[in-house]
Amino acid sequence: MRWRLVLALAVLASLATPGNADVWQRTRADGTVEFTNVAPKSGNWSAVKETKGMSAAAARARRLPAVSIPARTSSSGGIVWSREHEDGTLEFTNVSPVGARWKVLFKTGPGKASALRGSTDTVPPRDSSSARFSRYDEHIRDQQALYGIPQAFLRAIIKTESDFDPHVVSSAGALGLMQMLPGTAKLMGVTDVWDARQNIMGGARYLQTLARRFCHTPGGSDGLVCSFDEKVKVLAGYHAGPGAVEKYGGMPPFETTRAYVTSVLQRYEEYKRREADMSELVSAKP
Repeated sequence: MRWRLVLALAVLASLATPGNADVWQRTRADGTVEFTNVAPKSGNWSAVKETKGMSAAAARARRLPAVSIPARTSSSGGIVWSREHEDGTLEFTNVSPVGARWKVLFKTGPGKASALRGSTDTVPPRDSSSARFSRYDEHIRDQQALYGIPQAFLRAIIKTESDFDPHVVSSAGALGLMQMLPGTAKLMGVTDVWDARQNIMGGARYLQTLARRFCHTPGGSDGLVCSFDEKVKVLAGYHAGPGAVEKYGGMPPFETTRAYVTSVLQRYEEYKRREADMSELVSAKP
């Protein structure tokens, strides 16, 4: 279903000064996208646009509630455009717009890239026990021995995907620790996606498949290593699908995938530092 929405967004005195107001956005579990200019007090809202040049009349307008927009599902992802009129009115549309001043507000992709994580999850992470971070150490070590995915890299993915909770279900239908889509899990030989070992092994096998597809830098025991740019491709392929990576020649232009890859890489560096610190501590013992 195609939709179009025109919405005047007010600026609250309690927010920033006129001409510098935020618009927040979130995606509900059913795929509905919500926008608001009222500072949210709870929920998984994120600022997606800083409006500029809004008129004093718009700044004095009354506050508006969150406005819900039904999501459009598409195998090629969804794009939302926005533009601002001189009177401060903001216009949003996911129909390819005609006219001037339109800018892409955000873009989602296919598969897992169609979902924003957090409160939109069908089953969000609930395990807050610190023990969860070491609960799957054996499986993580075993997958490295079998598929060659560095432990720190896999831990960063699990942390980003499910926060080490094997029961998580995303609104895109991804399941378990490694948030595998059912079709991908089946291709990787996973018969029980809720089994932690199978989920980790299946996810690692898929990462190995992606690494063989995108990593062509000489070196390593198997003749190949992944450069930084190639790691980005592997992660983007894991999130949005390898077809999207090949279509765009690297990182796809999906906000969800960009955020995902950035998060995983930051956590990867953190886990590598922890591994190095632990190694130094062990080697320093008499």
